[in-house]
Amino acid sequence: MSNRFGRLWFTVSIACVAAAVGAVSSESDLRALELSEYWRMPRVFKYDDYDICLNDNPTIPSVYCVVKAVIRPDNSSEVWGLIERISSKWKIKLNHAHLDRGVCVRDCEMRLQRLSGRLNDSELLVPKFNTSYRYTFKPGTFRDIDHYRQNYSDLLEKCVNIELSEEFGLKAQTEIEYCDSNTVSYPIDWLEITFIVVILAIAGIVFTSSMYDFRCKTTHGLDHYRQDLPSTRQMYLVSFSIIRNWYRITSRGDDQLSHDLRYIHTIRMIVFMGVTLGHVVFYAQPRTALTIESRYSDLSTMIVINGTQIVTTFFAISAMLLVLFFMQKVEETKKKVGIAEIFIISVARYVRLTPVYAFVMLFEATWVVRLADGPLWQKGFETGRSYCRKNWWVNLLYINNYYKVDEPCMLHTWYLAADFHLFVYGLVLCAVIARFPKVRNALLGTLLVLSYLATAAIIYLKEYDAIPIFAAEQIRYFFWYWDVYRDAYVPSHMYLVNYTFAIACAFYYMHLAKTRTNYHWLIKVGWFATYLMIPALFAMGYFFYHYDFATPSLWMALLFPFIRLLYSAIIFIGGVGLSFRFLKLLTRLSDIPFHTIIGRLTYSAYLCHLCLIKMSLFNTRSFFRYELIDIGAIWAASMLLSYLVAWVLCLVLESPFMALQRQLFKRHSRSSDETDHSSSAGDNGIDNTYCEHPDEKSYKPNVIFSQRF
Repeated sequence: MSNRFGRLWFTVSIACVAAAVGAVSSESDLRALELSEYWRMPRVFKYDDYDICLNDNPTIPSVYCVVKAVIRPDNSSEVWGLIERISSKWKIKLNHAHLDRGVCVRDCEMRLQRLSGRLNDSELLVPKFNTSYRYTFKPGTFRDIDHYRQNYSDLLEKCVNIELSEEFGLKAQTEIEYCDSNTVSYPIDWLEITFIVVILAIAGIVFTSSMYDFRCKTTHGLDHYRQDLPSTRQMYLVSFSIIRNWYRITSRGDDQLSHDLRYIHTIRMIVFMGVTLGHVVFYAQPRTALTIESRYSDLSTMIVINGTQIVTTFFAISAMLLVLFFMQKVEETKKKVGIAEIFIISVARYVRLTPVYAFVMLFEATWVVRLADGPLWQKGFETGRSYCRKNWWVNLLYINNYYKVDEPCMLHTWYLAADFHLFVYGLVLCAVIARFPKVRNALLGTLLVLSYLATAAIIYLKEYDAIPIFAAEQIRYFFWYWDVYRDAYVPSHMYLVNYTFAIACAFYYMHLAKTRTNYHWLIKVGWFATYLMIPALFAMGYFFYHYDFATPSLWMALLFPFIRLLYSAIIFIGGVGLSFRFLKLLTRLSDIPFHTIIGRLTYSAYLCHLCLIKMSLFNTRSFFRYELIDIGAIWAASMLLSYLVAWVLCLVLESPFMALQRQLFKRHSRSSDETDHSSSAGDNGIDNTYCEHPDEKSYKPNVIFSQRF
């Protein structure tokens, strides 16, 4: 790095911050709209009282249905003209012709009886007409839906149209999405029994392994649990020992590379906090459409909405750690990595990640839907139950970011699939570079250019904006049917450009680590400014949400991968500063031992956090407007619960399978005299950035590149 580079980076940092501040200072479209006009339109969300309907008197049979209504166009209606005008701003406004209604069937019947003499029933039924957008979930998502539609479709459409015709002079076609009945309960099935058996089996194995480990103690104190036992058979038997696994989680490494990278755990924790906050904001169920739409004009929530770029952090960290530890192992062993080793490493990684993943998936496919109820509960969990039972194999093959994207089991696990694909891609690259080091720069440069152009070409041909637009309307279906989400956000190939760039940065980091020097103060100031650039970069998404640029656009197509490269560069420079202690206070804060534990729990926390968020949001009865304090409380509670659940999962599943993994691949280890027998130490390999353990004690891995993560 040079002084010229430092000045340039400082200038770019200040420019980005200034641009973001200028963007969000513009007057919002929402404020320009008179609220008196806004309330002239039908409310997008309106629900009858769920508990009074079903639980007030359980002896009276009652049914509660969530109905989707689509207003029939009426060019003679002033209200319809207002709906069209507002809904045309599709990036930041909901479709106000698409209504959600929660209707108590018993109340609906009473309402029709009271008005029976004044209404023509046939006029309240609207012939079906075609729409250009989806307004219901895919068929087969909810149980018994055909029965409810056959019995109540006409009845509920009449009730919805009474409201619309009397208050707004409009009518709508309707479709029942799902129903709850206080007379219907579903028996426990074989898969739910299987989950109970699995829990009991895990508990029994953990107890037996822990007791066996205790019986093997030959010394006083707890040092026994920090050391490997003499034989492979014994190590298999103590893999699930709970005390031994606790020491695996809490251990810290003392070699130079592990010490330099301890900040990774803190970065992982902070980024996971951002991911959780984003999911809380997106999944919060509001009382009015105004609540959703106002988020797109607020500075703080605009940063969160456009902060989906934050997931790139994990790809950047994963690529960097992959290179550093892979090349370290290659230099130590002097062994070339071929196709067989790449396959073995990939299988070992699969064994490492999948058991806890499968356990959480089994829970979402069985018991979680029974834990609560409410007008939105089926939307949140019956969908997961149906899709996890149907598409579980898609997740376990790690192809769920390409196949069945519109029927997702555990929506957020698209990241695990993408990370698995990119890991194998990075592994192949590292193996090639290790064999032919002279081609490194040419190979990485060529791949970087090709991936950049390919990403830009996709954005241009698909006619997308320079950032993934998460339109307000698509929140209703969690973006499952949104083309931008399926084409530009979840596919692995859309992240090849920043992953390749991160690999190149990792090799450059290796060069910097060998030639450490005292950097100029201006470089350190520019480094500190990178932390301000992150929210500024997210806030700049305001431009693309509030302005409709013509598409296809060459400049936006080229800007899309550039933004991802810029964010990856920010992450790399920030990491270099922490590693080289540009600001010792920040480095020491990031080196707190507690962060090591939290960082290692983050993979399991990531797996379960979305389920816990939905449990807190989708059992609501009060459709109040979520304010900052409400979002903050739900976010904090979700974080705490996620890490508590992750602590248990890590002790009884994640860490034990890491120990089993070592033993399973022990035949690929080096000679035993080179092995440091330390049970508390982990492998310094890369697996998934949510659970990477880069700072454990220098335990020599049992394969040339271990999957401890």
